[in-house]
Amino acid sequence: MDKVEELITLIAANAKWDRDNRIDEIIDELLRHVMDEKPVTARQCIKVLPQIAASKSGMAECISDELEKANPHRYKSSMQSLICKVIQNALESINRVRRKV
Repeated sequence: MDKVEELITLIAANAKWDRDNRIDEIIDELLRHVMDEKPVTARQCIKVLPQIAASKSGMAECISDELEKANPHRYKSSMQSLICKVIQNALESINRVRRKV
C-alpha cells in the first residue's frame, strides 16, 4: 500500500471522530482519487468511501455522485471489471446508509 492509499484509509477510519469537519474541507481532493491514475489507489479509495458516508451522512450524496460519474474505461481492460464491481459495491453500501438516515 502506498502513502496515498494509507492516508485515504486513515481518513476513512477516523471519519466518525471528525467533530471539526476537517474531512468536509478535503472531500473534493479525496474524491479525485476515485479515478486515480493508479487503479489500485482508485480501488482503495472507492472501497473506503462507504465508511466515510456512514460517518458523515451529509457527504453521501456528493460521494455517490462522484462514483456515478466515474469512468473505469480509462484503465486497462483487465482492471475495468474490478473497478466497476468496487464502484457498484460502494454505491450499494452508501444507498443502505442513506436509507437508514
